[in-house]
Amino acid sequence: MHTDWVNDIVLCDNGRYLVSASSDRTVKLWAANESEPSSATHTIGWHTDYVKCLASANKAGWVASGGFDKRINIWDIQQSQEALSINANASLEQSSTSNAMTKASIYAMAVNPTGRILATGSPDKVVRLWDPRSGRQIGKLTGHTDNIRALLVSEDGSHILSGSSDSTIKLWSVKVQRCLATYETHPDSVWSLYSDDPDLRVFYAGSRDGLVTKTEIAGNTDWDGESECVGLFKEKSGVTKIVALQDTYIWTATSSCNINRWLSVPSRETRQVLTNSTYNTEIPASAFAKLPPARPTFTSQYSEPFVGSDNLTLYARSVMSIPISYQEDDEGSTESVQPLRNTPDSVIYGKPGITSHLVLQNRRHVLSQDTDGEIALWDLVRCSLVKRFGKRPLTDVAQEVNGMDSFPAWCSVDTKIGAITVQLDGFTCFDCDMYADESDVPDTYEIREDQRINIGKWVLAYLFEEFIKKISEDEENGIRHTYEVESQNTASGATIRSVDASPPDAAKKAAERPMPKPPLTAITTNIDSSIFNSASSASPNNNGPSNIFSGPFTAPPTTSPQLDYFSGAHHQASETEAPLQPPPPAVLSSSPVSPTGNFINRLKHLSVKARISKSPTGDEIDPPSESNGPKLQSGDSSKPNQRPASLKGEKSLPTLTENDKAQYTPPSLSEFPPLAIPRSTTIIITEESAEASTGMDLYRGTVGSAGADADLIAKAAPGWLLSYLYHNKTPSKDAVKLTFILRPCAGSKAPELPSGSNNRLLANRILRTRKIIHHIGEKLGISPNQAVEEIELLCCDTVLPLTMTLASIKQHIMKSSGDILLCYRYISEGSQLDEQNSSSAPTL
Repeated sequence: MHTDWVNDIVLCDNGRYLVSASSDRTVKLWAANESEPSSATHTIGWHTDYVKCLASANKAGWVASGGFDKRINIWDIQQSQEALSINANASLEQSSTSNAMTKASIYAMAVNPTGRILATGSPDKVVRLWDPRSGRQIGKLTGHTDNIRALLVSEDGSHILSGSSDSTIKLWSVKVQRCLATYETHPDSVWSLYSDDPDLRVFYAGSRDGLVTKTEIAGNTDWDGESECVGLFKEKSGVTKIVALQDTYIWTATSSCNINRWLSVPSRETRQVLTNSTYNTEIPASAFAKLPPARPTFTSQYSEPFVGSDNLTLYARSVMSIPISYQEDDEGSTESVQPLRNTPDSVIYGKPGITSHLVLQNRRHVLSQDTDGEIALWDLVRCSLVKRFGKRPLTDVAQEVNGMDSFPAWCSVDTKIGAITVQLDGFTCFDCDMYADESDVPDTYEIREDQRINIGKWVLAYLFEEFIKKISEDEENGIRHTYEVESQNTASGATIRSVDASPPDAAKKAAERPMPKPPLTAITTNIDSSIFNSASSASPNNNGPSNIFSGPFTAPPTTSPQLDYFSGAHHQASETEAPLQPPPPAVLSSSPVSPTGNFINRLKHLSVKARISKSPTGDEIDPPSESNGPKLQSGDSSKPNQRPASLKGEKSLPTLTENDKAQYTPPSLSEFPPLAIPRSTTIIITEESAEASTGMDLYRGTVGSAGADADLIAKAAPGWLLSYLYHNKTPSKDAVKLTFILRPCAGSKAPELPSGSNNRLLANRILRTRKIIHHIGEKLGISPNQAVEEIELLCCDTVLPLTMTLASIKQHIMKSSGDILLCYRYISEGSQLDEQNSSSAPTL
């Protein structure tokens, strides 16, 4: 499945296959028929940025895709490979402004069934016409004043409908390159168009405000009178896709998790014949608008869909589009048509997806809010649901569950695909140490005094538990994995995510045709270690259906097919669920899925080039050097721009000697508390691109299949991850330390420390109050246990709990920059002061 928003889908080959385009930059081919093998899903290609739209030429056997990389790629469905790539930006190359260049992104696309003419729409307000056979631009239609969001091409290619963010719909003649009519039937941006009429005489339109209209275009050859528009219904959010069946039922796709089916209205020709019914209801004047006929009269009299490209180019550059608006004939008409229907005829219910989230201060839990307004608490470490809070404001629940914790970020979270995605990167993955007694470990686990757990190590060790077992077994059997850890000067832009299963013989078929080169604008940084280096495609001479999923972008197959690749998070994955097919080679280095029991269905890890220096991270309390005395900022000092000046933030990948590489020393699970991560949790390795808005998947699998896919992971994983999994080595860096001052409380009989009242000290940010009291006792000649029983620590006149850390004190108690001022006193003095305050309090 895709790992980012799916922006468009089309059916092809008489509904046998479905092609999808996604913001994850891939174009995927799916077997829509349930009788097809479950492994029949395939990544047929990719763009170097978001793939925004698709167009299917059913009779020609190809599908075109366009996106933000300003390219139009035409994919041969039978060969499952790219047939042609068109640079849509070429027509703007002579422009002197960079702004004009960026506006060639493809937002809309349409083609006639025979594939003789292709139309694209972009933010430059122009509809461009292309010859798919040669890849040449053969014309352009100008007249819109904003982005082109929807396009339709008539069956014979003679007419085009375009919907725009300027709230208009235009009817164009391809032969004369002019606008025949402009329909201003929507008050907001037109996002979608649909028509099953070969001549586009009847079409449906949906806009950003949710309004859906039906328009019938009249012509003198068929009807006398004006065209008409009926406001059918209004969704609660923008309509991105419309499908109609026999002019009776209409399905709409919106941001809602549900798909509504609405009743249409009969055509004007049959409306008077049919009896009154729910379908053929009376249309009030508010839901009806008369439109002037298209000028010239809308007819399909042209024998050819378009004339020669030279003439078209001449027309495109010399003929102005003349909009014809029905509102020009009625100056008093300022309101759009009103919806005829208020409730859908039927609803296909989906499961709600997450729309917002908030990571709690303990960095382990996250609050989510779904499309129904439900609030839930999730454990990022266990990948499981903790509690549901019902429909409440997210901020209210956050205030209720947030504690006085302060830990550095070890991961990032996003919910743009409607599910929780946890992202780990080499910069911060190993930054968070947490005490075991506050890590929610099982009661049976014996916790050592002041035992700390590195959250990143803990999660990775159990996330790749099967992988670690596999390489350990292979080591015992003398089997070596082929892998390479990047050197300190090698960039590694990679990520961890999930994949589609390819047929078992895909790799064999792939060897018959050479691997196509990635886009010229893309450079793969770790191409030498890519699992896709040797991948190739099936023979071009094999046009049978068995060849359709073995094109050049099919990576070597993983262990076994996923049982239901349409399910995503909608269904519970089996214990033996295998990873899906690895996607095509990554390019330049650099939301909704429904929640179920295992809601965190993606665990994404980002590999980043790292340079770090080693330093101890213990609990020692030291006086800071005069030359590098830190000046602390307010808030969480773990952030790079808030660290003490004495700390060095540079990172470097762990240096492995030849001896290290010759011997596997993976992390031992006995070092950590038990952790049960659901085996169906998806792992994705993705390479980030500096030129694109999203990453390219290198590997997709599950926790349960990590062992079977050990070779694939070894070839796709970033260096910092392999260093940890094979050799238990992590990028080291200076611990974040905070400075504080210890002195007796005013009026306390507690003596000063030997170093005086301005006793300025430096210690790890997670040092607990208990350890500081131990330090005070040591300096005053008191045993640690006695010191805890006799001395208490205060900050800003607040008594500090024994388990509170320096970071929490600074963030939640001190709440300002500078050194932390800590005062100590005897506990008995505090009790006496409390008694005095209570006795002096006035009585009512």
